[in-house]
Parts: sequence; structure tokens; C-alpha cells
Amino acid sequence: PAPAPAAGAVPAPSPALLRLLALAEEAPDLEALRPFLADADSGVRAAAVAVLAETVPGGAGPALAGCLRDPAPEVRAAAAGALRELVEVLPAEPELGAGLRAALASADPAVRAAALEVLRALRLGDAGVYAAALGDAGIEVRIAAVRALVSVDAVPELAAAAADPAREVRVAVARGLAAVHDPAPGPLDPLLDDADPLVRGAALAALAATGCPPGYAALAGAALGDPAWQVRAGAATALRAAAPGRAVPALAEALADANADVRKAAVLSLLRHRDDDPRARTALASATADPDADVRAYAARAGA
Repeated sequence: PAPAPAAGAVPAPSPALLRLLALAEEAPDLEALRPFLADADSGVRAAAVAVLAETVPGGAGPALAGCLRDPAPEVRAAAAGALRELVEVLPAEPELGAGLRAALASADPAVRAAALEVLRALRLGDAGVYAAALGDAGIEVRIAAVRALVSVDAVPELAAAAADPAREVRVAVARGLAAVHDPAPGPLDPLLDDADPLVRGAALAALAATGCPPGYAALAGAALGDPAWQVRAGAATALRAAAPGRAVPALAEALADANADVRKAAVLSLLRHRDDDPRARTALASATADPDADVRAYAARAGA
């Protein structure tokens, strides 16, 4: 009988894997790689995905999308990683879009999230596809759906996600509502009243992009007294977009906040107002003596 392998010995690579590694040196086309992508050994299939990602032959995008439905998690993970890595070079072809949409039915949440990310980046999806993913069981998937909705300026669908049970998703919604093409403060209303301070802080910070009209400026001014520093920092950021007469006195007071991030946000907002209100320049001059080096550095910009 053949001797048993020594304990701890590394098993020899499969013949198929050796053939694949040799083929990889020849910049193979997709047809040459297909047998390896369909090999019974998941290790060979994962290696074939790696070769596909390295050589990027014609048809690589749809082939990688097909690998998202592989039964082996390591193959799916390799395909998802390859698609993310190649998203700037893959052509936005309909066959790739179809494969990515099919992957949204995968049982693997990492696959569903990756499919949404690539659909968004290549502009192969639409608001209907992305909004449907807001009901996904996976938080990571719902966050990817929110980002995708931002890319198509789907404000009503984004606003509906403000009721998501996961804090991380609601924070993403707040940031997304600030990033659409024509942001407005109204859709942020439920998030500004959220029970979670991280969500409220993100919603307040979003007002810097949406605009901070008088009613919202009053809300931000009151939020500077919130127990959570994240809320106070968001409020200071919001006042960047408020009228100077209301914003500057409140921001000057925020320079005495115990939290350096709040003071930093206040300084950055005061910089926005320094050309419109001399009190902003006075407040910034006082902040150059702040105990935090970052706050001092930001305040020093006023004199640059």
C-alpha cells in the first residue's frame, strides 16, 4: 500500500488548478476560462474568478455576475470582490445588468449588497430596483439600496426609508438626503425627531447641504444643548447654512462646548459666516487659543 502522507503535509494542488495557473500566464479569453469556472472543485472556481479579474477578457462582467450565484461562499466572495475592484473598467452592458439583478435574489446578503453597489456604480439599475431592496432583511443590503437611491435622486423612496428599524440605515438616509441633486430640508423632518442621537446628529448635519431656514435654525440652536455630543456637533454644522444673525451668536457660544468635535464644527461653520458678520471673526480669533490643536488650526484659517 502507498505510504500515508506525513502529518502536516501540504496537499498537492489539483491538476486543474495547475493547468489554470499555467493558462493565466497567456492572458486567456473567457472561453478558455469557462471550464475552470464550472469545475467541481470550488477552489479551482475561486482561482478562475481571480484570473478573470486579473486578465479582464471580453465578457468578464457578465461572467463574474454569474459567479455571484455560485454555491460556494468563497467563489461568491471572490466574484463580489472582483466586481467591486473592476467597476471602473467594466462596460455597463445590459447582460451584466441582468446578471446583477438576478443576483439580488441570492440568499447571501453580501452578494445582494455587492450587486446593488455595482448596479449603482455602472448606472444599470433604477429607482424601482433599488427601492425594492429597502425591504431586505440585511442591514448592509438596505444601506447599499439607500446609496443607490441617492445616485438616481429618488427622494420619495429615500424619505420612506427614514422609518427603517436600523439606526445605520437611518443615518445613511440622512446623509443621502443631503447628497441628492436638489436637497431640501423637509424630508429630514422625521430624522430630526429620531429617538437615536446618532440619527439626529446626522440629520442636523445634513441641513448644512439642504439649507437651514429659520424654523430649522431654531431647532439647531436648541440642539446645541443636547446631552449627546453627536447631536451638538450636527447642530453646529447645520448652522453653517443658517442666516448669520441667528447662527453666529449660537456658534460663538458653542466654542465653549466641552467636546472638541463640537467646537471644531462650530469653527468650521463660523468660517462660512466670517465675511458676512464681524462677530464671526471675533469668535474665530478667540478659538485660536482653544486647547485642541485641530480647533486652533481651523480657527487660524480665518486669518489666512
